[in-house]
Amino acid sequence: MNLDDPGLADEFVRLEPLEEHHRDALRQPAAQDALWTWMPVTGAGSNFDAYFDHVMSEKIAARILPFAVHDQTDDRFVGVTAFMAISKLHRRVEIGHTWYDPEVQGGMTNPACKRLLLQRAFDWGALRVELKADSRNARSRAAMKKLGATEEGILRSHMRLTDGTRRDTVYYSILKSEWPDVRARLDQRLRGDES
Repeated sequence: MNLDDPGLADEFVRLEPLEEHHRDALRQPAAQDALWTWMPVTGAGSNFDAYFDHVMSEKIAARILPFAVHDQTDDRFVGVTAFMAISKLHRRVEIGHTWYDPEVQGGMTNPACKRLLLQRAFDWGALRVELKADSRNARSRAAMKKLGATEEGILRSHMRLTDGTRRDTVYYSILKSEWPDVRARLDQRLRGDES
């Protein structure tokens, strides 16, 4: 099984390997500056084409496997997520470069995407899946904790943001041995019987 095999879909989302034909469909969902506050790139407004070109060049260079996120309920594309830092030797992968239209944040989009991506990663043979967030991004950090990921530590002055400031990055992980519990928690959330 490959990480980028088609077939990543459930009742909430469909993840399509990012291609040029997704460009215009993702332009509007990426338009808000607030989406990019904690990221080292921006795709808002006039920056979108440069952002999209960058992601596609990273894909072509096999540094990331990006996906366009399609909302199955509204039948529209609402964001991007990716596999990154792929190491077959060490059997690990990162899920990141994730952003969603604010209209779908806090709903089923993120847990559905994470459920599909984590399943694919562990089916691929990963023993460890990594996630990371800006240390100031309380929303993402809360989402990773709710997911069941373990906070591992902070890399200080890890990345340069588009405004020139430096970002401290918090790393999280989910190990293969932890996946059954994380999967059960995600399945419960997606069924809507979360307590």
